[in-house]
Amino acid sequence: MESLDEGEPVSFSDLVKARVEDADGRHVGHLEDMAMEPDLASPYIDGLGVHLLWTDRVADVLLVKRVEDLAVLLPWSQVESITEELVTLRSVHPDFPVDSAAGKWLVRRDILNKQMVDPEGNRIQRVDDVLLTSEGGRLKVAGLEVSKGLLLASSALRRYVAEIRRKHSSKHDSEVIPWDAVQRIDEDAIVLAEDVPR
Repeated sequence: MESLDEGEPVSFSDLVKARVEDADGRHVGHLEDMAMEPDLASPYIDGLGVHLLWTDRVADVLLVKRVEDLAVLLPWSQVESITEELVTLRSVHPDFPVDSAAGKWLVRRDILNKQMVDPEGNRIQRVDDVLLTSEGGRLKVAGLEVSKGLLLASSALRRYVAEIRRKHSSKHDSEVIPWDAVQRIDEDAIVLAEDVPR
């Protein structure tokens, strides 16, 4: 099976909706979200939110009725391979283990489209996408993508992002704020470590 190339960047939005197949090659759903521990120092994806097709059972749990609108969190250990088009799991549906999303950051819920601010609360921009890289067979959050259009329109924003990238020795595209520049993730904003120049 093919997987993402080591160190090659991929956007979260390019992976969402990827087809998910079980170990027998059966189409069981699509990729809905990704989970990680709430630890800035360890930005590794440790679970995949999979939107299942019609099912009446998840692991050992027999559901009251067949449902289609069900997303479960599968541990990263269940991922055999992942590309932009296809995620292959190591177990057969419906016998794969599921994790709880409690206490996890979900990329779509907690990071994507969230307002970025500096330590003083000055607004910078919303997160347009999340950049991931493949590292040692796992996905790692590498940075937060900002709108190219806003960078073109605002020379102040362009200088701010360039300064952050320089301080963190970023090798990614000019519209990517390195993950190392994130100071914390609050309920309503992502706080970057650098003040917006006045």
